[in-house]
Amino acid sequence: MNQQRNSSVRRWISNLLFVVAAALFAYVAFAWYQERNDTTGQAPTPQSVPGRAELKTVHDALASQGMTVEYGRQTVRIEGLTPVGQQLIVDGAPAYVFIFESPETRTDQIDQIELDAIELKTPSGANAATAELHSVSGSNVLVVSDGASDDIQQKIESGVGSLP
Repeated sequence: MNQQRNSSVRRWISNLLFVVAAALFAYVAFAWYQERNDTTGQAPTPQSVPGRAELKTVHDALASQGMTVEYGRQTVRIEGLTPVGQQLIVDGAPAYVFIFESPETRTDQIDQIELDAIELKTPSGANAATAELHSVSGSNVLVVSDGASDDIQQKIESGVGSLP
């Protein structure tokens, strides 16, 4: 009788553990399915912080003006400016984006140079400009376009002006 009772208790415990394991498996499967198909929990697109524009922010601002914008490979320097200009190709014309720490830093450094007389230099010191240069600044960036048409330049100005 004792052996029969032990067998009955073991069977009961075994069945209980099986039910608990099945319930946990079902819960994990349901949670995995919900997470995989849940679109409400997607991370929001990061917004641009005012005065902290980055190259992607400038790229997107110019593209929102209806222009084709691609990342370029060339970098340039302007004597008197700390940041290096990173190239974007805007409707086929090169434009160089200089990103400063803050709008105040941009203003301080730009005030110390003649924007009408700037020269774009490659890292080796060669002249990088191929045509007439135009510059526009806003937020914490300075964008210098090289040979952009008046239409493209107006769109660049609108794009840079839309930066927070």
